[in-house]
Amino acid sequence: MNLPKKYLPSLHCLQSFICAAKHNSFTQASLELHLTQSAISRQIKELETQLGISLFTRIRQRVVLTDSGFRFLEDAKRIINTTEDAMLKAMTLGAKRSLNIAALPTFTNRWLIPKLEGFMQNNPDVALNFITKITPFDFSHQTPDLTIHFGKPNWPNASCFLISKEQMIPVASHRYLAQRPVLSVADIQQCNLLQLSSRLGSWKMWFEQNNLEMSLNNQLSFDQFSMIIDAVKAGLGIALLPKHFIDKELANGSIIQLADCVETSDSYYLVVPDDKAENSQVKLFKDWILSFQ
Repeated sequence: MNLPKKYLPSLHCLQSFICAAKHNSFTQASLELHLTQSAISRQIKELETQLGISLFTRIRQRVVLTDSGFRFLEDAKRIINTTEDAMLKAMTLGAKRSLNIAALPTFTNRWLIPKLEGFMQNNPDVALNFITKITPFDFSHQTPDLTIHFGKPNWPNASCFLISKEQMIPVASHRYLAQRPVLSVADIQQCNLLQLSSRLGSWKMWFEQNNLEMSLNNQLSFDQFSMIIDAVKAGLGIALLPKHFIDKELANGSIIQLADCVETSDSYYLVVPDDKAENSQVKLFKDWILSFQ
């Protein structure tokens, strides 16, 4: 909807309204905003005329929001905050080259973020903006310059570059193992199994590769690997997790590896749309992330 310009409020009017509402006083608002009381009154009157409602009523020496004014207050604050955020973002990125990256949340938190300092130090003029994307999308209808994808190297109108293969390992906490010791891989059949809701076949694959029957009892599902990691630490059961997501926990001993790694048929890829292949920022990021292979 395109509102006629005469109905678009001035930011000065909105600021005066918000400040007067905060203090219940035009006088205090004028002091805070370094305006005259008459200027505050005039701006609020202008806003009331545009809206066609009364924003304040006078009670003795104070002004009090009307019901309509109270309802409008949060919207007015939102307009100011959105405007400030947009200005700050433009000012911050104005002198930089920006790169929008669609990424998987746990991969970003667990694998990418611990490594990002090196890229930022070597490329201080490139501003990175990460966007959470879990499922594939059409680049022609989305804003990302590139994406990090898990699965097969298939993406229309784009090239996929291998970042890392996925190795899954069964792990548990000391707390859980104290209650239910695992002395051999066969003991895992009797354990609580933690699994990713979008990859319910992972445990089945692991049991088949170890020539074991999978128990259907005591299974807990989560929609994020980060939740499963926390569930393991809480002693809720045994999880099959990508090794590169839990390097820190394996190193400090808070999570125990129970058996050898199993390599899955899917991998993590950097996906570069064909129309961004020669973009200088994209090439910088691609060269950097592929150096960890």
